[in-house]
Amino acid sequence: MNQFRVLIVDDEIHSIRGVQAGVDWGKHQISTVYTAHSMRQAQEVFLNNRIDLLLCDIEMPKGSGIDLLKWVREHYPSTEAVFLTCHSDFGYAKQALQLKSFNYLLKPVDYQELEEVIHSALEKIKKDQDTKLVEESYQQLKKSHQSVMKERFWLDLIHQVVPSTTDKITDHKKHHHLSFTENTTFLPILFHVQRWKKVLSVHEEKVRENALQSAVYEELVKKNVDAHVVNMGTGDILFILPLVRAAYIEDLKNNFNHFISQFALYFSCELCCYIGNQVPIEKVVSMVHQLQDLDRNNVIKINEIIVYNNEKKHSCYIPSLPADWSSLMKIGLKEKLLGAINQYFKDWKKSDEDITAQSLHLFYQDFLQLVFYVIQVKGIQANQVFSQNLLTEKPAKVLKSLNSLQEWVIYIMDVAMDQLHLPQEKGSVVNLVKKYIQDHLGEQRLTREDIANHVYLNPDYLTRMFKKQTGFSISDYLQQQRIEYAKRLLIDTNLPVSEVALSAGYSNFSYFSTIFKKSTELNPMEYRKMHTSLISY
Repeated sequence: MNQFRVLIVDDEIHSIRGVQAGVDWGKHQISTVYTAHSMRQAQEVFLNNRIDLLLCDIEMPKGSGIDLLKWVREHYPSTEAVFLTCHSDFGYAKQALQLKSFNYLLKPVDYQELEEVIHSALEKIKKDQDTKLVEESYQQLKKSHQSVMKERFWLDLIHQVVPSTTDKITDHKKHHHLSFTENTTFLPILFHVQRWKKVLSVHEEKVRENALQSAVYEELVKKNVDAHVVNMGTGDILFILPLVRAAYIEDLKNNFNHFISQFALYFSCELCCYIGNQVPIEKVVSMVHQLQDLDRNNVIKINEIIVYNNEKKHSCYIPSLPADWSSLMKIGLKEKLLGAINQYFKDWKKSDEDITAQSLHLFYQDFLQLVFYVIQVKGIQANQVFSQNLLTEKPAKVLKSLNSLQEWVIYIMDVAMDQLHLPQEKGSVVNLVKKYIQDHLGEQRLTREDIANHVYLNPDYLTRMFKKQTGFSISDYLQQQRIEYAKRLLIDTNLPVSEVALSAGYSNFSYFSTIFKKSTELNPMEYRKMHTSLISY
């Protein structure tokens, strides 16, 4: 139900009091009645409150009612106005009508007649509000439909559902109710998330990709109404800018620089922006593919803007692996080897040669050959030590940048050297396992394989090594830590026991209670009661 607000303006106080007392405001769903004695006071009320209906005298010092309504029409056009005046001058009435006042009543006012006018004015306000709401809903629906049609058009074009020929594209535009002038060219701009700095689930990555799409839309499309944003998946957000004249690339770079730095900081990620060439619509697909190639071969730059040029780079540079790496592995000089690896990558980054995705793949093959050669010389089978995802899942991510590759190589060498030479220092891997377990206690489906994959070791090998170092199997240690965590939650929080069980990684409450009692000789409620009373005492 609408609650209306009314402002009464009159320089005579008794006139205002008469109207206030003479009208049954509640009957008309009027929640608030404001008063003012001059144009300046009335303007202050308008500036601080929503006013639906203005009841105003005409003759006032320091600004007439006509002057006030002119100002209201300029700043608050939806407000209805009714004039109350002692003057029957037609000139006043004419001005009032020209300013679209709702009515014009002579004083002394008949309050029954005034209430009828107020009722009619409020009915008009309701009808106007309803009409405006319908129009806004229609425009929003129309805008949404146009956006969907536009996105469908570009996705079909880029995914080559529609051939990139002039006649096919023309037919496709007509089908989607789109039109561009003959002089329109298109500037494709690709935003790509190179790396999320935190480990994310598939769902979380999708949510953040959608956030990037929304951010690009808010920052860029609203300033370029004919532009469009397309979420191409796998971290690719495409911004297509229609233009009828040459773009100022430097201006675009300046706009994007701030956006990239802010998004990277807020969402804890690394991303780049690739600006293509302005091309006719039939060449957009080819330009987008070239931007994607540019991104695939960008293994050095992060949080930067890269402008496409037509130069084709066919070279691929990789510095030779130093011969002493295998020697250092064999004799066990781990710290010296890790230092040599860091220096190798430092020199590689400083080189002026072309470093591409192929460079990283070639290095990866040579590096694995070296590692397996030394492991074979030492008489160790790789599948008994390293986890399967050493060669499958992880490389797909680390081969996207030179920095990620360096981190991965250092870790692999660290693990390999521990297995080859320093059994007494295997605690370093054990500590990693313990930390991983602590960080994932709440996951009901945490398995031995998940933990082994995290440290790149074979599950059976890791279990034997972990039990030798700690005296516990991994599953027993995991259960012990979950119970210890549940104990802390029972003492330090007021969480229900069922939520404590879930937080500690147990989805089955009765099983949790059984395991807990077996460990502590008390059920969870008894344990909480006993320790809470001890703390209170």
